[in-house]
Amino acid sequence: MRRALTVVLAAAGVRLASEVRRPVADPLARIPDSAEMLDSAAGELAVEDARRALPLTEGERLDANRAPAVELDRLPGVGPALAARWVAHRDSHGGFANADDLSSITGVGPATVERLRPLLEFSGSPSMLRRRVRLLRVNLNSADPTTLIGLPGIGPVLAERIVEHRRRTPFRSIDDLLDVPGVGPATLRRLRAQVTVRRSARGPWQRARRRANV
Repeated sequence: MRRALTVVLAAAGVRLASEVRRPVADPLARIPDSAEMLDSAAGELAVEDARRALPLTEGERLDANRAPAVELDRLPGVGPALAARWVAHRDSHGGFANADDLSSITGVGPATVERLRPLLEFSGSPSMLRRRVRLLRVNLNSADPTTLIGLPGIGPVLAERIVEHRRRTPFRSIDDLLDVPGVGPATLRRLRAQVTVRRSARGPWQRARRRANV
């Protein structure tokens, strides 16, 4: 009996010693220091304020359909309140096709529209598409219809005619565009600096088009 009692007491002592050695987690250790949180928030606000106060550089343009409020606030005459209304209107009504559409925002009048017009671009609009096309020559033998429409003087009908022409006979020179009905010398002159006729492997769009015609 004494021996059994001794064994029980010894086991209890080992367990107690183990629990005493185990470190106790401080429940306050997981709570972020309030001073650190305030410093972080203040730092973020300072960076945002500095960005808002930064004027546009020469030639810089903002995308009216994608720029966040902090960027729109950089535009002359656009403060935080108007920038917030701009984004809210864009989110609820969709993007803007051109500068004139900005007049649908509360607080934007004709004078503001004219002041902002040269400082903005509009993603998804024909003018924006043409500006992107100018940055890179378009390959007449591989470009999809949407890209072709971005070229000056090329609408949906001519874009489809170009695609149909190259499907039968790939373009070997830019002058071959004259073989496409509706493309005349004036259009060719406008396109010459913006297109190329490099032969390239078929892309996913072309393979899908070819399967559809089989």
